[in-house]
Amino acid sequence: MRLFIYLVLLLIPVSGWSYSVGSRLETLENISSGRDLKVRLFYPTSGRGEPQLMGNNSVFTGYRAIPDAPLASGHFPLILLSHGSGGNNTNLAWLATALAERGAIVVAASHPGSTTGDSRPETDLTLQTRDLSLILDHYLTDSAWKNAIDATKIGAAGHSKGGYSVLALAGGLINRQRLDHYCEAMPQMPDCRFYKQNGVQLEKTDDARLAANYRDPRIKFAIALDPGMSYVLTPESLKAISIPVLTIAAGYYSRPTGKMTLGTEKIPTPRIVIQQAGHFDFLPVCQPTAEKILAEEGEAFICDTPASQRELIHQQTITAITVFLQHLGIESTAKNP
Repeated sequence: MRLFIYLVLLLIPVSGWSYSVGSRLETLENISSGRDLKVRLFYPTSGRGEPQLMGNNSVFTGYRAIPDAPLASGHFPLILLSHGSGGNNTNLAWLATALAERGAIVVAASHPGSTTGDSRPETDLTLQTRDLSLILDHYLTDSAWKNAIDATKIGAAGHSKGGYSVLALAGGLINRQRLDHYCEAMPQMPDCRFYKQNGVQLEKTDDARLAANYRDPRIKFAIALDPGMSYVLTPESLKAISIPVLTIAAGYYSRPTGKMTLGTEKIPTPRIVIQQAGHFDFLPVCQPTAEKILAEEGEAFICDTPASQRELIHQQTITAITVFLQHLGIESTAKNP
């Protein structure tokens, strides 16, 4: 019934906002044990500067925002964004800019050990979740941002490994026994293959840290885009999650793997399946030359969806999230500019 309600809500026209989007890159130095985080902020601005194309490269298209524009006046929701393995703080910029246009401050980090050019299977699986809580610590005390954040409207959204990370923030638990059993029973799954092909015995996180509870009570809602580790999260912990969670699932992982999915049906939250979407369609729209470039690394499947189709998937995702947030009353208290 809850899923039916959300599907019906998708048919309701979504009201528009007209904020311009500002974007700023910051480095949070030594945020934990010498760990620096490169953070990209997206936020509503009343600045009248010209939006510039940012984050554009030979594989993915970029996004438009006003660099270092002033933050608009008001009290805004804060949404943390978490990328998947090998991703970075611009992977979900298509979503971040849409949320900023609607009156939210969005913070996305590149997670060391799991980011572009630095994605190592031996990286502690829990680091990414802990990064998000540390980022929240920082911006709730930062003089430039704290007075603009509505602490009653803080959420997190993530894709793939980032999807698992935000579910962990919401109270989802895993443990060594379930992780071992998962990869023994389903060695074909992408996350298990990631570890095996790199010669890592799963990952080096110790058992106690792996099974620890990373629930952050400041997080009031979570959005998981085709999250990884769906089979590993304990059913008891998922049932005990007390905040609203929306899961948006891909209809398949990739074309080469056929009908295989990451198992999001195991997550008992309101769930929307975009049947025509693959796991990688939550990444930015690909450049015309991207598939050829990625083919050299055996990863052409990341960009085998036509640009027009991926754009449609992005819009469907933005609409679903917008309706979800409106249903929760997650809106800024600022006046429309």
